[in-house]
Amino acid sequence: MESRLYGFLIDDNIQLDIANRRLFRYSDGPDEHTVSFKAISLNEIQTRLLVYLLLNGKDAVIYKNDIMKYVWEDINLSSSNQRLWHAINEIRRKLSSIGLPDDFITNVHGVGYSLDNQIILSLFIR
Repeated sequence: MESRLYGFLIDDNIQLDIANRRLFRYSDGPDEHTVSFKAISLNEIQTRLLVYLLLNGKDAVIYKNDIMKYVWEDINLSSSNQRLWHAINEIRRKLSSIGLPDDFITNVHGVGYSLDNQIILSLFIR
């Protein structure tokens, strides 16, 4: 049986569920019987962009042209640097709202983006 990508685990307590386009954060509460849970919804473009960054950000710069091709052009939408910049900022805002640092996605001036990928684990299902 073939495995397929379900999502990602980020920073041990944030999960990206690709199919449902949601980010979840789980946190232990002050006692052993309390768990905190937060969910953030992503739109299709945000999900495609975040998945592409998480898949391709391992120890490398992710080039803007490659991102725009996968996220927009491969589904017959027009891309631009402005659209990319806006989508990256929206994802940063959402990641920050669930506890990831602002520099999780960093700009490599004039080239593309990179990730703090020491805290990313791919999740697969069968």
